Amino acid sequence: MNLARRYLVPGLLLACPIAVLLMLRLVPRLDVQFFDAGVHLVVIVGIATCAFATAAVAVAGARRAEHPGPVWLGVGCAGVGVLMMGHGLMTPGVNGREFTQWVTRFPHLAMVVFAVSLVIAGRRADWGPNRVVARFPLGSALVLVAPMVALLMWALVDDQALGAGTPPRYEESLFDVVSVVTIVLLLIVMVTHSRRWHLGRDIVQLAIVLAAGMSIAAVTAFQHGRFTQLSWWDYHAYLLAGFGAAVYAVFQSGVRERAISQVLGRTFSDNPFEHIEQGYPEALRSLVRAVEIKDAYTHGHSARTARVAVEIGLRMRLDERQLRVIARGAYLHDLGKIGIPDEILNKAGRLTDEERSVIETHPQLGYELASPATSLAEALPVILHHHERVDGGGYPHGLAGAEIPIEARVVAVADVWDALTSDRSYRRGWPAAEALAHIEAGAGTHFDTRAVDAMVALAADWGVRSTDDGEADQAWHAAQTCHELDSDTTDADADLISA
Repeated sequence: MNLARRYLVPGLLLACPIAVLLMLRLVPRLDVQFFDAGVHLVVIVGIATCAFATAAVAVAGARRAEHPGPVWLGVGCAGVGVLMMGHGLMTPGVNGREFTQWVTRFPHLAMVVFAVSLVIAGRRADWGPNRVVARFPLGSALVLVAPMVALLMWALVDDQALGAGTPPRYEESLFDVVSVVTIVLLLIVMVTHSRRWHLGRDIVQLAIVLAAGMSIAAVTAFQHGRFTQLSWWDYHAYLLAGFGAAVYAVFQSGVRERAISQVLGRTFSDNPFEHIEQGYPEALRSLVRAVEIKDAYTHGHSARTARVAVEIGLRMRLDERQLRVIARGAYLHDLGKIGIPDEILNKAGRLTDEERSVIETHPQLGYELASPATSLAEALPVILHHHERVDGGGYPHGLAGAEIPIEARVVAVADVWDALTSDRSYRRGWPAAEALAHIEAGAGTHFDTRAVDAMVALAADWGVRSTDDGEADQAWHAAQTCHELDSDTTDADADLISA
């Protein structure tokens, strides 16, 4: 079910154009014939204009972005603009031109340049060529686009260049190979950015998925449609839709965030948390600001917990929706502390049992505060259940095992990790190795075993190995409150306080 949801949009983007092409080819009377050189040129100019607009914004933003991805997006879109203009200007009938192979070559080149550019844009920022591009964004863009401009000018001056008048017999087979390679590359782009869209619901990610999908549709229609007939004309509509959507998405996001460079820089980041964070709804941001005002410690703790929880979820191979729920829920898991009286929340000394009971109402309070915001509905189970225990000894509902949402179980481990390793007003943070030992001790009783295993693997990546002995109760109590406990606590609690 999750897999079907993940690929629903890309699947529809691919299936619908292919269905249209098949229908037109199988029902010849629907594949009407029409050709007007002037109309064709106008359509191509529209496609090129959208591509150039996206390229200009991308390259301009790349000068302030921290990732080379926007440069490659700009190069890919500029390549589409330049080469599709060549396709339009070489149209038979424009300025008295006869048909040459350039009319076919330019669209194939445009699509392969776009596909290659977006695949490279998705590579890590520290990959060899990307380091150069990131350092010289404008110069790199000019150097990469210049050969395409030169090729266009050459073809316009000599439309018989490179055997365009009498192309070699193998050229059609070469186009078939290029089309397959282009489609494969664009599928990679669709899968990559579809996953990022599911993480953060960012409109730019969706626009890239749409542009890649429409480009695949265009390649297919151009290669298998009938020249001058509707099955050939529709490839122009696909390109116009794809690049028009890209222009809209980039400008819409830029206006909303007032920083197009930041929007595009995050678009190509390979850090899942950045995509989740980018898609935070305004209701979440408003509540986080309220938490900051009420309790600065809670805000810092929640932000750190969210990042660790997402890393745990990644190692558990949870899907994009679950990772999004984890991040949003973790960021708001202590939201209910807004409703805790200041004299208890900010008390300098130990909490009494009665005050501890008040503190333990914060999951329910947070749930009630977040419930009116429909955009936060998926985060509510984490807010409500992050203090449940797998043995049923937690609160507020005493859920056990699989009754506790998996997202809440993940956040519980991340919450404890940050609570143990962070400095508190009454104690310094514990060494990471000791904190990990206490969490491991609670696997299967206090905490979800899979989540603990993932936390151990994450800590190993950080170079942290647990000590041999740990006590689960110490880890559990550390996350319940940021205060000292009452004087009549258990021995384990006393050890925690003195740690």
